[in-house]
Amino acid sequence: MIELLEFTCGRCGAVNRLKFERVLQMQGNPRCGGCREVLLSKLAEPLDALDATSYTHPLDKEALDALQKIPGIKTLLKWLIKNSAEVTTRLMHHASFIKVSERQVPSLYKRFRTAADRLGIKEIPELFIYQGESPNASTFGVEQYHVAISTGALELLSDEEQLAVLGHELGHVQANHVLYKTAARLFGSLASEIAGATFGVGGLVVYPIKAALSRWDRASELTGDRAALLAVRKPEVVLNTLMKVAGGTRAIMPELNIQAFVEQAEQFEKLRDETGVSRIMVAFQEVFRSHPFPVYRAKEVLEFVSTGEFLEILDGEYTRVDMVRTTPCPKCGTPMTRGALICAHCAYGAEEDLKDAPRGSSGSPADAAQKGLDAVESLGEKLDKGFDDARGWFKRAFGSEGEDKDPKDKDGGAAGGPPPASN
Repeated sequence: MIELLEFTCGRCGAVNRLKFERVLQMQGNPRCGGCREVLLSKLAEPLDALDATSYTHPLDKEALDALQKIPGIKTLLKWLIKNSAEVTTRLMHHASFIKVSERQVPSLYKRFRTAADRLGIKEIPELFIYQGESPNASTFGVEQYHVAISTGALELLSDEEQLAVLGHELGHVQANHVLYKTAARLFGSLASEIAGATFGVGGLVVYPIKAALSRWDRASELTGDRAALLAVRKPEVVLNTLMKVAGGTRAIMPELNIQAFVEQAEQFEKLRDETGVSRIMVAFQEVFRSHPFPVYRAKEVLEFVSTGEFLEILDGEYTRVDMVRTTPCPKCGTPMTRGALICAHCAYGAEEDLKDAPRGSSGSPADAAQKGLDAVESLGEKLDKGFDDARGWFKRAFGSEGEDKDPKDKDGGAAGGPPPASN
């Protein structure tokens, strides 16, 4: 771990050398050695009009760019929006979980509101608590977002750590991740059905799309962790949260050592990069996870802080929403970044995807994508058979991390299963 972090004062231009350990703790606003003013002008203020591109992780952008190049992806997302049973899922949340508000668990609602305010988010999603031993949280929805946090997270994490988790989930909302994350979860449960229905052709298209969605899904968690940092403003709190997610219990809480965890994160990077085999094995193991390894996430948090990017944003140096070139969605009016794959709220633009895709032979990617989508359409009735099927789908889509669900199993496990981890 580095000992000193250089940071240039935005007022007088003096270069300040800050102890990295103190930056991680962030107990107060450091002062410039030149002008004696506080270095971080936004440390105690909301990041008004913050655009998520200011903190988007490079791997998130890279993976999304790769995803957008797949023929048929827009049409697929539009179909998923149409058939995702969002209303049913929201109904299940209202029926099975506790909805948090100013009257219901007001302390948690206040933390949720604080996280949103610090990130400059004006309209917050609905927040729910569900029964689950693992410290998890997730965000779901297409047009109406909702966040769910487990009782395990509330039991294990401190108030500030809960704030970090809520900030992470709100980061997904701010970065327009939710549509794609919804697609990743739904597509995983439908992939084998599509492949079978297309007599082998679907496998050529379905699994690359599934792999691309999964790769992006994991990368998006690194952006969520950066949002957590900006919500809680104390890097050590985010590192503590990741340490507890990795293996924390109340029994060993007094003995957990954040410095040792930081050293472990640095060791992991060295071990991973020792040989080509090590890198391949790490990548192979991560393919089967919905989230990057907690220690790897900790390393990326440290990287964001050590480069000075985190401090620059807290000093007001960030891209504002009004600085990003947008155009209103022709269908719903929601601002869309120019060149966006699809409107994140109504999926406008998806209908042009296959029309613009290269055609060629009947075995071309675009034609195969269309065949896969036609097969998916014929399977749509499987999502519309009523409450029993919707409940089974809900269990599959929101099963615990690492739980292998059979798409044909309509019971989907125990009732009221938790959403997938996104903390």
